[in-house]
Amino acid sequence: MELRQACHAAGIGVVAASEHTGPPRPHRAVPALSSRLVVSLGAPIDVRYGDETRRMQAVVTGMMRPGTATPVLALLPHQPMVYVELSPLAAQRLIGVPLSEVDAGGVGAEALLPWMSRLGEELADHPAGLRAALMRRRLLERLDGATRPGVSPYAVEALKIIQAGHGQVPAEDVARRVHLSPRRLRQVMHDAVGIGPKYASRVARLAAAVRRAGAGADSWAQVAAESAYHDQSHLVRDFHDLMRTTPTAWLAEEGRNLQGWRRPTP
Repeated sequence: MELRQACHAAGIGVVAASEHTGPPRPHRAVPALSSRLVVSLGAPIDVRYGDETRRMQAVVTGMMRPGTATPVLALLPHQPMVYVELSPLAAQRLIGVPLSEVDAGGVGAEALLPWMSRLGEELADHPAGLRAALMRRRLLERLDGATRPGVSPYAVEALKIIQAGHGQVPAEDVARRVHLSPRRLRQVMHDAVGIGPKYASRVARLAAAVRRAGAGADSWAQVAAESAYHDQSHLVRDFHDLMRTTPTAWLAEEGRNLQGWRRPTP
């Protein structure tokens, strides 16, 4: 099976190797219903989460939690990094810990993935253009040897439905489609990933709105309408609650790195 297809089947999503070349700047994580692994091949990463900043060589983030915003990474000049998105099932198989127990703001990878420091050294020894493929191969090898944890298939399927529906599928419909009562689905999801279907839908909806804005939009009102927000102010509130920023400030941080970007009007 082709490498990318094998990764997709195993729950390994985007894998990207990059090197920041501009001046130091913050990178604010976009809300997601996935776990993330970020490995610096140079200086350690400063990760700000809530009121705390931690310095780590590699960081594993869990699912978002209500009341806290996405983490912010400080990017340094000429800092090579490798970024991986992991499905909940793949992440739990790799780390061996339920995602409900993993800090959404990030845990030093050495605490969860003791083999990561050796892999980081191996990645650094390879040319930049080969690092993403090497990371994919090594993660597949780890997953092949990992035990399959008892993650609720109902929680996994519910997250897939919520993600595919861009957060617009009502929680009651999600429960019906996985053949559980709404109350039982809430309990199952909290036990498995630490969040319920309504909060997961909120995360997925804002992520979809961010993607629309990044692809280019005529206005934030258009983004809000196409993302099933009540109005633009509703979108602004979710930006603040989930990312601790505003739509305009987020574009100022990330706009130059977005393909097809053009600035939406206020």
